[in-house]
Amino acid sequence: MILAKDGIHSYEKIREDTYRIDEKGIANTYLLLGKDKALLIDSGLGVGDLYQTIRELTELPIVLALTHRHCDHAGGRNYFKEYYVNENDKPLIYKILSSQFASKKLLSMNKENKNPVKFNKQPNHAKPVFIKDGYSFDLGGRIVKTINTPGHTKGSIVFLDEKTKLMFTGDDVNLWLWLQLPGCTNLSTWLIGAKKILGLAEEYTPYCGHNEGLITKEGIRELIRVGEELLVNKTTNKAKTFNYPEDEKAPARICITKSRLK
Repeated sequence: MILAKDGIHSYEKIREDTYRIDEKGIANTYLLLGKDKALLIDSGLGVGDLYQTIRELTELPIVLALTHRHCDHAGGRNYFKEYYVNENDKPLIYKILSSQFASKKLLSMNKENKNPVKFNKQPNHAKPVFIKDGYSFDLGGRIVKTINTPGHTKGSIVFLDEKTKLMFTGDDVNLWLWLQLPGCTNLSTWLIGAKKILGLAEEYTPYCGHNEGLITKEGIRELIRVGEELLVNKTTNKAKTFNYPEDEKAPARICITKSRLK
């Protein structure tokens, strides 16, 4: 990874004209370069200077699109005048969960970040552009398609890049999956989208919104197995919200509320 000038972001080239940008371990964003414009997938929590980091890599006009409307993926959106997001993430709850208040709250809870980081002032008040399932971005010689996979949010989408055969999945198949937040779907709905992603992983290499980015078909398959097991066996855990399985060393886990066990 190459450390950016802001001292917060770092980046690596993962394919031709394709970069993973890490926001000090908080979240990943992805930059895809075409002949005419660049697509930025997600914008992190908003610490450091994401825009200047992107300008270290390209001078192309930038289009911002979100995998979903949560603060750790939408926090840098105000470097831009607009951002694209699936229409199913339009409800008020997602506006709240992607707010600057939510970003500051999440940062205060992140105990792993021992070094203080701050939010830079961003010049715009970005407006959401709500897109339908199947919407495509033409970057000039590079087409990137979106597919709605409800689960982590109702409007969660994956991005399919035909040029590199990469797939960007946001948080919908993270190996510690969150289905406990307001606006998440139930487990059965998530499983439909997760199985779709697993099928796509036969052709596309998946990168997610956190950790080192790259995830495996085996990891997604194990997460689905855990979800199916939980759906059948329910749980004896008495807590309203819990992790399954309870073993912190398990390769795949789901954090969920009991009301979504259906």
